[in-house]
Amino acid sequence: MRRAPRGKMSGMTRTLLHGADVFDPISGEIRAGDVVVEDGRVVDVGPGLDGDVAVDVTEKTLLPGFFDCHTHVCMDKFDPIMLLASPFSLQFFHAVRNLRTTLDLGITTVRDAWGADAGVKAAVERGLVPGPRLRITISMVAQTGGHADPWEPCG
Repeated sequence: MRRAPRGKMSGMTRTLLHGADVFDPISGEIRAGDVVVEDGRVVDVGPGLDGDVAVDVTEKTLLPGFFDCHTHVCMDKFDPIMLLASPFSLQFFHAVRNLRTTLDLGITTVRDAWGADAGVKAAVERGLVPGPRLRITISMVAQTGGHADPWEPCG
């Protein structure tokens, strides 16, 4: 793998995760290797790397972030009556908890199929709320003939 330029000019700290097994999603193999993280992003992967701060992750396996392509981060559970009876802003507090939990599970990108709006996405992007990268929808995403299909009686 290519080495990324060192971040000394920007003043960023490069954190070295060393001693782990690293999953390569392209080859499907797991090999011993190091990972360098700078400004919250992986900038280098391979053997014999260096960094400003070292973290020993021996006997751990490092994986790339996962994607969840259908989620509703603003919902606690699907209960239409409760949704109607709850204050509008309560959904955003559910989103804060759900975004943090999602990120803690190793999911780094989600497509919210309905509920999250541009404000939720901006809150994550601006660092106000920890969470995965968000891809939001303008209208509900569902299968043909499903609960959001306008051609169906239930849609």
